[in-house]
Amino acid sequence: MTLAALEIHLADAIAVRLAGLVDDDDAPLFAAVLSALDTAALTAWPRTPAALVLPVSDEAEESTTRRVESAPVPHVVRIGVSLMVAAPNDRTGARGRERLSALLAEARQALAGWAPPGQREVLSFRRGRLVSLEDGRVQWLDEYEIRRVARAGVVEAEKE
Repeated sequence: MTLAALEIHLADAIAVRLAGLVDDDDAPLFAAVLSALDTAALTAWPRTPAALVLPVSDEAEESTTRRVESAPVPHVVRIGVSLMVAAPNDRTGARGRERLSALLAEARQALAGWAPPGQREVLSFRRGRLVSLEDGRVQWLDEYEIRRVARAGVVEAEKE
């Protein structure tokens, strides 16, 4: 599997995990869980609360300029999880903050320390930040990372 394929695989696995989260009444926690590869996700706000999962980056941890092609190179793959909530007529932002806080707690509990299918390594929470706060909507982005070793741009096969 190439590193780019790994990023898409991880984003898909995270989306499936988030789609499986339920509230106290066994109803789905999110009204929509989307992939950034879904062009509709990039052009309009989905029903909320929503999660948008997207590959963010793939970085070599050291220079690859003078490396032999078959030499292992540590990589960090980052995946973003953007949570979106609507809070219309919420002048103080209290309802939006409460909704976002609850969703963040559930998503972080489900993802941080979780090993996606086929992976030995676990996702680590990296950082979170406010993306947008306008028109009664709040969007927050958490970044998760997983460390891998690659040879010539191909992720090594997992050892069973």
